[in-house]
Amino acid sequence: MKKRMITLLLIFSFAITGIIGRLGYIMFSGNYTVSTGYNSYTLTLDRLYPTIYDRNYNKLTNNADTLKAVIRPNEKCLAELERLFTADERAEIIDELREGYPLVRDIDYYEKCDNIKIIETKERHKNEIPARLLVEECEKYFPQEIGSKTINFSIDAKGRLLEGDDGTVYDNNYYSQYGAVLTINKNIQEIVENAAKDMEKGAVAVLDVKTGEALAVYSKPYDNLNRAFMPYAVGSVFKLVVSACAIENGIDISYECTGEITVGDTVFSCQKKKQHGSQHIKEALANSCNCYFINLALTLGAEKLSQTAKDFGFGETTEYSDEWKQSNGTLPDEYELSSLGQLALLGFGQGRLTASPIFFCSVIGAIANEGIYNEPRVLIGEMSDEGVLQRYTDKPQRQIISEKTAKTLRKYMRYVVTNGTGASADWNNASAGKTSTAQSGRYQDGREILNTWFAGFYPYDDPKYAIVVMTEDGESGSGDCCPIFRTIVENLY
Repeated sequence: MKKRMITLLLIFSFAITGIIGRLGYIMFSGNYTVSTGYNSYTLTLDRLYPTIYDRNYNKLTNNADTLKAVIRPNEKCLAELERLFTADERAEIIDELREGYPLVRDIDYYEKCDNIKIIETKERHKNEIPARLLVEECEKYFPQEIGSKTINFSIDAKGRLLEGDDGTVYDNNYYSQYGAVLTINKNIQEIVENAAKDMEKGAVAVLDVKTGEALAVYSKPYDNLNRAFMPYAVGSVFKLVVSACAIENGIDISYECTGEITVGDTVFSCQKKKQHGSQHIKEALANSCNCYFINLALTLGAEKLSQTAKDFGFGETTEYSDEWKQSNGTLPDEYELSSLGQLALLGFGQGRLTASPIFFCSVIGAIANEGIYNEPRVLIGEMSDEGVLQRYTDKPQRQIISEKTAKTLRKYMRYVVTNGTGASADWNNASAGKTSTAQSGRYQDGREILNTWFAGFYPYDDPKYAIVVMTEDGESGSGDCCPIFRTIVENLY
C-alpha cells in the first residue's frame, strides 16, 4: 500500500511539473520578448454579410449577438482561461499560443475578465430562421461580404507583440444596414411553419391577393431543395384554369359521368371509377370529376385552353430580381396537344403539365383578385447602408379573365368546400379552394408517388390571402392539405 501511494505521488508530481513547464515555456519564451516597433498584427473578429429583412424590417439574419474572446500569449491571460473554457479547450488554446500571437475564440456566456478582451459581434444565422431556404436563396444574389470587425496589435520589427498593447478594435462598415427586404411577414411565416410542422415533405405559399407579394414561403424538409419553387404535377387544381377558360367562352356543358370516358384507344376514369352522374362545372369541381373535365377540354379545344393557361403564366418564367429567375413549370406545346390523348390529360391537370406551388398560388390570387394577375414577388427592395429602403419597380398587373368569370369561379370554389372534397379546409364559413391528388409518374417500391394539393383563398367575402399547400408523396388533398390550410387561416384571424 505504501509503495502504491509513493508511485501515485510521483506520477502526480511529474504531471504538475509538465504543466508548469508548458506554461513557463509560453510565458517566458523569447518568442514573446517585449520591444517597440511600427508594424502591426491584425485578427479578423467577424465578417459582415448583407442583412435579410422581412417586410416589416425585422432582421431575419444578423439578428443575434455573440461573444468572442481575444486571448494574448501572456501570463495574465493564461490565468483567466479557466473562467471561460474547459480543460480540453484550455489545452488547445495554450498549444496554439506557442506561435506567439493572440487568437480569437467564440464563447457562450459573458464572464468579466481583466486581461482577456471580450468583444460583441453579430451572429449571421442564429438557430432557426423563418423562411430559412428562401433567405439562403436570396443570399446567393447579394454581395458575399460588406464589412468586418478586426482587432489590431502592434508588433516590433521581428514580429513580436509589444508589451501592454491589448489591441485596438476597428469597425470596417461593420454596422452597415445594407441588405435585402423580403415580402415575407415574419408572423405569418411562423404561423405557416407551425401549421405545417407535421408535414414530412412539401411546401406552402401564402400570397397577398392584391399585390402578389409572398407573405410566407415554406419548404420541408430542410435539405437545400426549396420545394415552393420546384415544378410538380398539379392534377385537379388545374381544373380551375379549365373552368376559367370555359366560363370566359360561355361554355357550361351538361355531362353524364359514368365513371369512365374513352378517348381514342385510351380509357380514362374518375378516382375509384366513381360515377358522378349529371354534372355541370360547379358540381364537377366539387366532386373533382375527371371525366367531366376531359370532355370539357375536348370541347374547348387545344387552342383556347392553351391560351388561357399561358395567360395565367403556365410555361413561363418569373423574374424575382435581375439575376433571380425561376421557371413556373411546364405546359405542353400545341404540337403535343394536337393529340386528343394529351389534351384529355391536360383537362384534369395530368400529362406534361407542371407548376411550382408559389406560381400556382399566383393563379389563385388572380381568381380572388377579380381576374387581375400579379406575378409572385419575394423581394420588396434593398436597404441602404444607412437603413433607407430602395424599392424595386412594381411589375404591371394583367386582367387575364373578366371580373364576372372570376366572381363565378370563386362561388364554385366555395361550393367545393361546402359540398365537395374541400370540406376539411373550412373555417368560419369563409374558406374556398380546390383539392388535388396528382399522379407524379415517379415510383418507389412499386408504388406511384402522389403530389397532393389544396389551393384556395380566404376569406371568401373579401379575399386577402391566396394559399397553396402541397405535399410530396401524400395520400389525398383533402386529408393531407386541407387541415393545414384551415390551421393557417384560423391563426391568421
